[in-house]
Amino acid sequence: MGNKQTEYAKCYKDKSRVYFIENFLHTFNAMERKEVPFKLFPRQKAFMSSCAEYNNTIVRKHRQSGVTTLSAAFACGQCVFTSKKSPETILCIANKLEQAQELASMIMYFIDQVPRWMWGGDYYSPDPSNPNNVKSIYKKKNKGFIELFNGCKIYARASSPHAARGIPAVTILILDEAAFIKDGPATFTSAIAAQSTVVNSKCIMISTPHGKDQLYYKTYYNAIRGENNFHVVEFKWYQDPRYNRNLKWYRLVEETGEYEWDNDPVIDKLGNIRYNDERWSKLIKDGWTPTSPWFVDTCQSMNNDEQLIAQEILLSFLGSSDNVVQPEVIQAQESANVIKIDDSWPLKDPLIKETWIWKDPVPGHRYICACDPTSGSGEDRTSIEILDVDAIDENGIPCVEQVLEYNGKMTSDEIGGMIYEYARSYNNALVVVECIGGYGDATVLTLQSMRYENLYYDKPQLKTYTALTTYNKFKANDDDDLPGFRSNGLRIPMINTFVTMLKDNTLRIHSMRVIAELETWVFKNGRPDHMDGSHDDNLLCLSLATFVMQYYMLTMDRGRTKDLSIVRSWRVNNANTQTLASDRHGNTINMSDSKKMPFYSRTQIMKKRERRISAMLMLGGFRNPSVTATS
Repeated sequence: MGNKQTEYAKCYKDKSRVYFIENFLHTFNAMERKEVPFKLFPRQKAFMSSCAEYNNTIVRKHRQSGVTTLSAAFACGQCVFTSKKSPETILCIANKLEQAQELASMIMYFIDQVPRWMWGGDYYSPDPSNPNNVKSIYKKKNKGFIELFNGCKIYARASSPHAARGIPAVTILILDEAAFIKDGPATFTSAIAAQSTVVNSKCIMISTPHGKDQLYYKTYYNAIRGENNFHVVEFKWYQDPRYNRNLKWYRLVEETGEYEWDNDPVIDKLGNIRYNDERWSKLIKDGWTPTSPWFVDTCQSMNNDEQLIAQEILLSFLGSSDNVVQPEVIQAQESANVIKIDDSWPLKDPLIKETWIWKDPVPGHRYICACDPTSGSGEDRTSIEILDVDAIDENGIPCVEQVLEYNGKMTSDEIGGMIYEYARSYNNALVVVECIGGYGDATVLTLQSMRYENLYYDKPQLKTYTALTTYNKFKANDDDDLPGFRSNGLRIPMINTFVTMLKDNTLRIHSMRVIAELETWVFKNGRPDHMDGSHDDNLLCLSLATFVMQYYMLTMDRGRTKDLSIVRSWRVNNANTQTLASDRHGNTINMSDSKKMPFYSRTQIMKKRERRISAMLMLGGFRNPSVTATS
């Protein structure tokens, strides 16, 4: 350790306070039952970096993760290295006053460990007999309130709509076990109001999940959707060196019905292992499940209560038996398929931050682009989902893969333009627009005005009374189809198709927004619907996409395959097969790759092109060259 001036400079410069904590603080290790140097493992350092970099941090943690202790250590560092002209005001809020007071006491516990010389010459002297060495750094000190000589103040309050009353200019707000806070939204609103006049104030929200409460869960849910300014940090139990000793992984081999195992190599006699997040993430994605002696003992101490284990250890928000999709299915999708997008993610639309992109288009692959448009008012959001119908996973298994998602509040014209660009990028994807409510009709008109050809067309018998006017605008004859999709009477079959594909992992979900919606998707009066204050925009859009894919796109493929077999049989039995094929099919059979775009025949394309020309003439989009000036 260098001289005091150098050490102080290092501590001050490191805004995460990791250097200060690891070099000057100690903590009680319950497993070793003694005070030990406060050394942080990688996930703890990630949390400290988030506290430094972002104004608002929300932590999704397992039981006994030590995040509350970390928050106290961070708050201590802020008090030590604050400017005297702008001292810290720290407000600790918990469901019970005793819990908030415990957090304040923990901050004071760390403050007492700070070397005297860090407080300045008035509180330290190299001469042991100097009275400055015993001079108190506290102006006031009790269970509910602490004030330091440098003006820093620490408050402990129980949750209530008046928790922040009388506390001006809160610079750091810590909400401990936020999912359990009574009157959560009212408490939070009051506390945030006390920060409104402070530049770069910080809020740290900590909790283990406890169902879908209106404060913690909703804040987390909106954070992963990018709809608030909270940064998410998650702690998995197997990332904690106190709990992952002798870590093992297992998964079921379906062919044999037996489990296979993969052990992390231990590096000492205590069973400690090397920290390897990259390896663990790949194991999780490949369907492995972690376990350790600590995990087994903890589950037994909880009487193997699945819901309690899911919330306290596995970070699950699932607490309802009425979920449309079983919790284990949601967890499997999140563990194996979700790809989290952060600021460093290379694929993005630079103009639309609500768009998440996971994969580039693959030449020759078919894509389906579904859209469920809304007005954008209130809580309504438009969803766009693009699926790769011909995806192949790392194990060579065919699947349907989510490659792009938009969820936001643009108007129908803007949505039409966005779909046009995205769908064209993905090999002229088949575009399916939900047209109930009128907003979809406006989107379809925009796409047709831009001459996008690969639109899905409903059968006439599926149209509804409310769509008759729009139908008459587009139709070319009485047998013609209607552009767009109308889900009247098809909601349950659509949802069943979507849920089935989730269960058997045929559909690979990459979006945390979708996972969050699945967790709040429940049965209301026997019908699938979102919980109050939540959304299901993306779920319904995915249901639309998978339904059309299953019953339109793949049905056409089967018909095309059947026709191809007939043509091949003609080729064998008749020397004039080519002539017969041309006469019979009118160039509708693609003799190369049956998966090649577009999904329909040349005859269908020409019919729909004529229909679009009529629509464009009506809209004034372009001039039909076959129409003379006199006519």
